[in-house]
Amino acid sequence: VKGVAFDTLSRQPVAGVTVTMLKKKDSSLVSFTIADNQGRFELTNVSNGEYRLLLTHVNYHNSNKYFSVDDNNRIIDFGQLPMSDKYKTLGEIVVNAEAPPITMVDDTLQYNAGSFKVQPNANVEELLKKLPGVKVEKDGTVKAQGQTVNRVLVDGKEFFGNDPKIATRNLPADAVDKVQVFDRLSDQAQLTGFDDGNSQKAINLKLKKDKNKGLFGKVSAGVGTNERYEGRFNVNSFKGARQMSAIGMANNVNAEGFSFMDILNFTGELSRMQQGGGGNININISADDPNAGMMGIGSNNNSAINTTHAGGINYNDVMGKRTYLTSNYFYNRFNPIAESNIRRQYFLPDSSYFYNQKAESNNTNNSHRLNLSLDYQIDSLHSLKISPSLSYQDTKNSSFNNYSTLGEDQRLSNEGFSNNYSANKGFNFRNDLLFHKKFNRKGRTFSVSIQNSINESDGNGSLQSINRFYTSSGTLIRTDSIKQVNNTKGGLNSYNIRTVYTEPFLKRSLIELSASKSNSLSASERRTFDYNYNNGKFDELNEQLSNDYENTYGYTNAGLRIRTQKKKYNWAVGTAWQLAELDGKILNNGKDSVIGKQFRNILPNARFQYHFTRFKNINFTYSTFTNQPTITQLQPVPDISNPLNIRLGNPDLIQEYNHSLQLNYVGVNPFKNRSLFALFTFTQTQNKIVNYDSVTALGVKFTRPVNADGVYNLFGNIEWGFPIRFIKATSLNIAANIRYNNSKQFINGSENNIRDLRLSPELRLQVNAIEKIDMSFSAMITHNSTKYTLQSALNANYFSQQYETDFNWQLPANFFFHTDFAYIINNRRAAGFNTKIPLWNASVAKQFLKYNRGEIKLRVYDLLNQNIGVVRTSNNNYIEDARYTILRRYFMLAFTYSLSKAGLNAGGNGGGIRIIQR
Repeated sequence: VKGVAFDTLSRQPVAGVTVTMLKKKDSSLVSFTIADNQGRFELTNVSNGEYRLLLTHVNYHNSNKYFSVDDNNRIIDFGQLPMSDKYKTLGEIVVNAEAPPITMVDDTLQYNAGSFKVQPNANVEELLKKLPGVKVEKDGTVKAQGQTVNRVLVDGKEFFGNDPKIATRNLPADAVDKVQVFDRLSDQAQLTGFDDGNSQKAINLKLKKDKNKGLFGKVSAGVGTNERYEGRFNVNSFKGARQMSAIGMANNVNAEGFSFMDILNFTGELSRMQQGGGGNININISADDPNAGMMGIGSNNNSAINTTHAGGINYNDVMGKRTYLTSNYFYNRFNPIAESNIRRQYFLPDSSYFYNQKAESNNTNNSHRLNLSLDYQIDSLHSLKISPSLSYQDTKNSSFNNYSTLGEDQRLSNEGFSNNYSANKGFNFRNDLLFHKKFNRKGRTFSVSIQNSINESDGNGSLQSINRFYTSSGTLIRTDSIKQVNNTKGGLNSYNIRTVYTEPFLKRSLIELSASKSNSLSASERRTFDYNYNNGKFDELNEQLSNDYENTYGYTNAGLRIRTQKKKYNWAVGTAWQLAELDGKILNNGKDSVIGKQFRNILPNARFQYHFTRFKNINFTYSTFTNQPTITQLQPVPDISNPLNIRLGNPDLIQEYNHSLQLNYVGVNPFKNRSLFALFTFTQTQNKIVNYDSVTALGVKFTRPVNADGVYNLFGNIEWGFPIRFIKATSLNIAANIRYNNSKQFINGSENNIRDLRLSPELRLQVNAIEKIDMSFSAMITHNSTKYTLQSALNANYFSQQYETDFNWQLPANFFFHTDFAYIINNRRAAGFNTKIPLWNASVAKQFLKYNRGEIKLRVYDLLNQNIGVVRTSNNNYIEDARYTILRRYFMLAFTYSLSKAGLNAGGNGGGIRIIQR
């Protein structure tokens, strides 16, 4: 489908016209493009059907053309399409109508942002909290229909790479017109039409028309009591295909505008991959622990007080006629300071013992991330996409722990302390290349994807520890001291090549043939030196804690799949053959040892989707996959960062084999504002890697990973939303989620089966009955039940309750009042960990300046000064209760300035429809 947008009056082509192709019957979006500088446009790979072509430009009237595509009419050339100047526009008639709050567009769930009220100056995260079927966790993780959202797009384009929190916490809610939730296929899967198992739950934020054609953003700064401060800005300049955004933030109130788990995973792996002391990180993030009980809720993270400095820039644009550029850079400095008090009860085959720990940590993590992507349309049949990325991390971590072990009779077995420090630097480079070729026959395609990754790390650390051991009568029998330093190096070099060929057959079916080859080489080197008391230097090599390890893992895959697409349903079924090889070489204590393993697997997969109506569908997916042991799990070198809890690797491990079943139902009624979402997932793992614990008579625990069968887990989530008719503008959402884990551990040669059940019914009520007041109420009760075959007398049953209310009131003279209150109850815990936590926040704001661009706000966090952090874990060979020192009461005075003429308006515009009379 092609043509030229043309101004008949000036006899000139019109550049930059947005060309949208819609289905004739329901105006649903099929495809779109932008005309080049000569007004030319082209849309390819159009299926048979009846369509409407819509041409839009800011200086011209919209132009529509209706057309059909069939087997005899495959090339549609409109030639010159006339565009008319807007100066001919007559007076306008405005018709206001309420758009449906929620609807379906094909497989995309679409929310009308204007139907959900938020505070002035709210970010997208606050808007998402209002949407049925969407839940925002305390750490900012977004879940839609029970699944974690891994990608947030803005107008269909990348926004600061693959970190969803950068978009949800830095973009203003009042800029969003629609929120679209869908399953985003990988780049290769989008080209072939087959889900390759790499799909992600994604959200697309569709901006309002006045936001994607100009400058908008906000800047704010605030100072508070207890030396608290907060500042942030976001500036966005959008014009057609060009998108440019800059963001920045600095605060010490736990306000995070990004994901930091990648930093922690990086530094944690650096400190553990070489297997030894000196790198223990005691941050204990409680972001979304499915096995933990309810915790005292803080700003975002309940186990530390964080200082954050971060900023970045995002730029997307069309380069020339055929190339689309996506680029972003982001820097952050993350400094969590944590204090914790932990109490554990460990299980033995015939008894139990207790472990207590007090810990302090101060960690500083600096990271730089640069992402680029070039999408080059070579011609109508060939395309090439290149996506390089580079990251650099510099981390410094220190921790101090006091600990003790007591017998079942509460008599002291041992006690001690450890002082750990580590500093690591490293980089990671990755490049993805995707080539795609289409043939003249529809459905016949060929694609090649190549991925390679290189990373290196360098670090050093120190460990100082003194431990005392006692007899049952309390007599000191031994004192051990450790004083050592270490140097570490690590690296990884990997590649993956995958080719896919698709061929149409029968009438509505495709066959896919695929082959892939992957290989990764990882290496780690560690040198540990003990303190020499004779010369005061660290020059005595500790061979037992030093090692040089090299690991190669690779696999070869060959697969076949068939897909059939019908009007009401579609299905796909296939299988893959996999040959995986694992080779490792360990140099430790002056001896070489070699690990060599080979695994052959058949990996079947299947998918079925049925559409009951346009707004209701059910989806069933079956998949299999493998997980290979990590370098940490394989190395038989002790990690003594906690001398009472020593970890060892196991070179005899084999890979895990997983079967996964998923059932997903989505149903909405946009006319009655009703919705029902359901998700059930069952995963069974063969050769699951679990812990094998051995406890000595002196209370020292050694942990080693081993393979075990009989491990599976079940997750279910149901949410039902509907309006309450007798209360105007009120919606009720009833949700429930269930998680059941059947896991296995070993202790002193005995098997311990652990069955962990968590039930969480939840109720959310949204009230907007009064124009200038909106309120919400929620209640959630979580029941945790853990049963142990080894010690049934120690089975754990505990409850958490959380009740919340949120109130917003628009007062006269542009004043706004907000308050929220949460009450958390924890019970059936260890002594000192049963808590009742009232958390009350409030703010009052005044808008002023022209267009209400300015806002001054006074807010108070934890008005009653009662906030605490409490977490329970009961899915291992122990029950743990932990308390953390977290953020407490402070007052903050802040000023916010809006860069757009729309000012700091609250959301909830009702989704007005404007009809123009010409």
